[in-house]
Amino acid sequence: MGINQTMIKNLNILIFIFLISTFVYPNRIVSGTVIDCKTNLPIPGAEIIINKNQLNQKPKLTDFDGYFELDISDDTKEIFIHYPKYKEIKITISDSKNLGEIILFKRGCKSR
Repeated sequence: MGINQTMIKNLNILIFIFLISTFVYPNRIVSGTVIDCKTNLPIPGAEIIINKNQLNQKPKLTDFDGYFELDISDDTKEIFIHYPKYKEIKITISDSKNLGEIILFKRGCKSR
């Protein structure tokens, strides 16, 4: 009988810790599509970097359609998008969950 009570107590503690962690570290999901400025085609494999100052961070990649979804903390204010031969772009995160289309520019593209 003592073992079952101990297991229930430990399970309650584990559930409590899980619930607290979801409130302490609130996250949100933001999404968008990365496209080329001249062709309006999606750019698959573009790197999405959440924290540029973190050394061993593995970047997220856009899928075949240029789409990405990121699970970011509420204190994240900007992301960086990088693709070879394109200018790196900094995106400021607002309260919006959908960033819409993000246009990458080659050297010859003009801003729209």
